[in-house]
Amino acid sequence: MTEQDRKLEQLQRQKEMTKSLYKFQGLYFLVFIFSIVVIYVIPVRDAIGGAFQFVLGPLIGFGYKYPVLTISLSGIITGLVSGIPRYFFTDWVKIGKSQIRQRAFSQAMSKAYKDNDRDRVNKLNKMRQEMMLEQQATQMASTTPLIFLSMFTLLIFVWLYYFLSNLKFSYVSFPWASNVNLNAIIGFFPSWIIISFISNIVVGYFITMVIKYVDFTYKIRKDEAEGIA
Repeated sequence: MTEQDRKLEQLQRQKEMTKSLYKFQGLYFLVFIFSIVVIYVIPVRDAIGGAFQFVLGPLIGFGYKYPVLTISLSGIITGLVSGIPRYFFTDWVKIGKSQIRQRAFSQAMSKAYKDNDRDRVNKLNKMRQEMMLEQQATQMASTTPLIFLSMFTLLIFVWLYYFLSNLKFSYVSFPWASNVNLNAIIGFFPSWIIISFISNIVVGYFITMVIKYVDFTYKIRKDEAEGIA
């Protein structure tokens, strides 16, 4: 392949990447608009919260008796719903290869600067553009499906808001603190959002680590068995 052919191929890849980027930004913008409508248009928010109440109320509502447990379970549900697909939509092997390539590239670039090798620096800068395209493509491929899952998380939060607005009491007690207001603002967020967020993060991280361990262990053993055979 000649230098001109490589330039044409790179230009074509840049055009395709630009189209994909525009589609991704358009999708993200639509989800953003949907989120704004759901959060700030009260009739829409109440309608969605009431609809989810028919399903989630009997499951984890507990008749409004245990609001902290309800909030924690909602975070666990969103953690499971987002954590499991996140693992399977993410190309971990490609990410690992990209990280190794990035470290090797940084070392090569550092050496080229120390040796004052301008030709090599120029070649590495051209490689940097290709690497950035590949990283963006990998990131968009794994992020696009998660945008739709983020909508589910948003709807769960809308239901929680509806659930807590119908709660007769907003004060609860913990072993380390009494009379804690679930609607009290801590930093920028109400306490109930922080409780749900912590449950989401812990469960999402744990389920990702477990699936990764099981999946990679299976793949390694399979490769070893095929190598022996």
